[in-house]
Amino acid sequence: MSGSPAVRIRGVVKRFGPVLANAGADLDVASGEIHALVGENGAGKSTLMRVLAGMYPPDDGTLEVAAAGGPLRDVSGWATREAIDAGVGMVHQHFMLVPTLTVAENLILGRELRRGLSLDIAAAEREVRALCERTGLRVDPSRLVSDLSVGEAQRVEILKTLYRGAKVLILDEPTAVLSPPEVRELWKVLRRLRDEGGTVILITHKLDEVIEISETITVMRAGRTVGRMRTAEATPRVIARMMVGREVSLASDGVALGRERGTGNGEPTTASSKQRPASVPGSPFPVPAGAR
Repeated sequence: MSGSPAVRIRGVVKRFGPVLANAGADLDVASGEIHALVGENGAGKSTLMRVLAGMYPPDDGTLEVAAAGGPLRDVSGWATREAIDAGVGMVHQHFMLVPTLTVAENLILGRELRRGLSLDIAAAEREVRALCERTGLRVDPSRLVSDLSVGEAQRVEILKTLYRGAKVLILDEPTAVLSPPEVRELWKVLRRLRDEGGTVILITHKLDEVIEISETITVMRAGRTVGRMRTAEATPRVIARMMVGREVSLASDGVALGRERGTGNGEPTTASSKQRPASVPGSPFPVPAGAR
């Protein structure tokens, strides 16, 4: 059940040289909700969330975060370590795990458990197993990351963020590499985290997933926030129109969005079964790697 404000962003501007990735973006996220942040590739979604996670300082604007259910406080320009300590964690689209280490070793990296001068791997594995059981993200703590499937590696990334105490969990296009059964398992995990009082921000452009999993939707276009709505009151057609700034025709009664043929860029297509697929226009400005 969503409640008090967890995140409030106002007027965030972020430039990369001549490129304006965020142009006065706003965001309001309540505690205990799954919040979808949607937009085309290049809309500035990931950049805004990396600002929130302390990876990029904003050039302008304010960020406020409520720690542990407390009041909002200004955290504008904070560092990644400060964000993590305050319970804000981000799981990136491209995993950041050390393949030569085990699952448990990856989770405790930088926060090693020790017995005397030695690492206490047994204690680490016990802690990881307990976290796996609590969250439903089950993976063997003793396995090497290099031996994991893509879906298992993603579970480890989420576990690593939760191990560090994340209460606001940001997921960047988490289903891009998952099979349908793995997506269903991920939804179960996110709902469980929400039901335990956690807050989830889901970056995506897949409207069928937005409708299925979220409670609130914020739409971005060309670096700006252009709308916010309750998911129960939204339709894929309305969301798509806000994403691109014009009417679109969606395949399969407005819920099926695919990758543009021949590009692999993951942008929504605007085609019916009787039409040649036509890609939704891309962002009006070039964007550096990761500034989606």
